[in-house]
Amino acid sequence: MATIECEDLAMERALRAHADLLLEQGGTIAPGVVIRSRNGEISVAHPSPPPDGPIITVPDASLVRMVDGVLSLEGDDIVPGSEFANLPENQQSILAAQSDVYNLGQKIGKTRDRVPKIYYQAAPELLTALLTRRLPGENPDAAPVIEPPDVLTAFLGSRLLSWRESGAPARTSEVLMSLIDYFDHHPSGTRYDALASPALLSVSAARCGTPHDACFINYHAGDPHAMFIQHGFVDTNTFFTRLPSFDMELPEIGLIRIKPGRPRRGHANRKESDRERAFPTPVLRSTDTDSLEVSNLVIKRIGNRSVLRRGLGIALLEHLQGHDQTSINRVMDRVEWEILQRTRSFYAGLRNLAMASTDAVDPAPVLALCEHQDAVINAYIEGMAAR
Repeated sequence: MATIECEDLAMERALRAHADLLLEQGGTIAPGVVIRSRNGEISVAHPSPPPDGPIITVPDASLVRMVDGVLSLEGDDIVPGSEFANLPENQQSILAAQSDVYNLGQKIGKTRDRVPKIYYQAAPELLTALLTRRLPGENPDAAPVIEPPDVLTAFLGSRLLSWRESGAPARTSEVLMSLIDYFDHHPSGTRYDALASPALLSVSAARCGTPHDACFINYHAGDPHAMFIQHGFVDTNTFFTRLPSFDMELPEIGLIRIKPGRPRRGHANRKESDRERAFPTPVLRSTDTDSLEVSNLVIKRIGNRSVLRRGLGIALLEHLQGHDQTSINRVMDRVEWEILQRTRSFYAGLRNLAMASTDAVDPAPVLALCEHQDAVINAYIEGMAAR
């Protein structure tokens, strides 16, 4: 049984009810687990040393399949929606308990105030630049149209896990995790694990540095910009950043359209190798004979900083066939440097947009993001001198 540490009696009761329901439905909570709530912010901890096995497991039947209409809002309270009654009874009870915790923690109000895709709707030009990673007027014909979500969709969207259905491996559902949702994020945290027989969602102990009073999970492979958009904080522990969107012309190739690529949502059934995490493969798409679209290129601030260079090599190799190595290196040098300058220029422009929006929003969170991204670029440039 978990220990509940809470300043508020109503929240303590809600967390206890949620934990008890999970146990009743066949889930497990390792001895010694502590669930804490401080000012409505919840974390999960375990005394050192943590157990060898799982800290928490959630049976497949207790993972709530989230579809439109399952939940709704009354003011800032999460309430059952039109589709709630179609859930199995055990999922109704566990979702109601989890909603009570969210409401006591004022999660919808905090989403309005903290999550950029909601908060910055008061500054549309800034929000569009954040969502598209493209500055205003930067090739508007190629700029995607992204509609900001409503507040409930934004809140739930940051908490869902892609879950491969037992017996139907080709089909995945978006599920809300019971109790596991309360873990904090760290890129070195544990990953979601799926056990097949019986079907369970499991997380084991993982910490990032010592001493720590919380256990951490890696939500998904998002860079600081993506984590900021989705969750409202700047993850300064992440070791890479994706590129913004921009176009560049090369006489040897033609038009190159750089795009950031999309980070995957957390997925319990997908196992990434260490190589995949360290060296994401660029995605290429030839749009016509004179243009190339490249996404999923990254700049790393620590470790193997040649990832960007190697990604460019994969992206441009076919288009540079027939050139001698000296010419190829010259093109690569030029592209690498321009990418760094254009990325730096994007965050300078984003900083200006934030400062120009001070009448409508607080620019400080965006400024913190820009400062961190500048530091990543500067660290990469310093590393170039050592090559």
